[in-house]
Amino acid sequence: MVELREKKVKVWKKETRYRVVGQSKQKILILHGWGATSYSWRNVSYALAEKGFEAIALDLPGFGETPPPQEAWGTDEYVDFIESFAKKIKLEKFHLLGHSFGGALALKFAVKKSSFVDKLVLCGAAAIRKERLSSRQKLSQFLAKHAPKIISKVPIYPLFEKITYRIAGAYDYYQANPIMKEIFKRIITEDMSELAKEVKRPCLIVWGENDQVVPLADAFELNNLIKNSELKIIDEAGHNPHRTHRQELSQILIDFFKK
Repeated sequence: MVELREKKVKVWKKETRYRVVGQSKQKILILHGWGATSYSWRNVSYALAEKGFEAIALDLPGFGETPPPQEAWGTDEYVDFIESFAKKIKLEKFHLLGHSFGGALALKFAVKKSSFVDKLVLCGAAAIRKERLSSRQKLSQFLAKHAPKIISKVPIYPLFEKITYRIAGAYDYYQANPIMKEIFKRIITEDMSELAKEVKRPCLIVWGENDQVVPLADAFELNNLIKNSELKIIDEAGHNPHRTHRQELSQILIDFFKK
């Protein structure tokens, strides 16, 4: 039985938490979504390790046990941090898997730091920010920019604020500290459509059929933009197939990485 190993390493003077399952020359670096942690990918990590891979999941700065940045980062700073992390633990070449916010980071990393990446997986990646955003995404963007001024004028402000952010699908923003709120506002407006055209690595795009956070239309868009890509849709899954459909997702990943 493979074991999950809890580790910490200092990157940019931050005690950075990461978790490792398995031991292999074939390594997979996993980037979690906004509001999540490396621990949320443990079950998929076990499945990958049992098939001969080494899964390394990182707590991104501001999530889990890794302290937040001292100033508002954008995706560029996160990508540079991931590069430094990889160098620190001597990851020279690996498969890269990113979910949601982590998917946007994975896409940019695969383009900007391509020498590190063998294969790329984008799972429910929050990388397309065009006008065809869903009503929930539009409300989420609006709240991030304007809500503090508007909602505070409502008499039952605390309860109304909480309910409003839940409806918008932006409750992670509501719960974030001030620095992370500023980071959220920076990343939620960045569209990576043009950047996606520059991906050169073999790419798997995997999506939940019923994703209500990042629309399924984004999966088809990314599939069209990334030339060397294939698309897999998991029936009846939502935004977090690694939690609800982990066996099916794990098999899709294993098949892709073993090609």
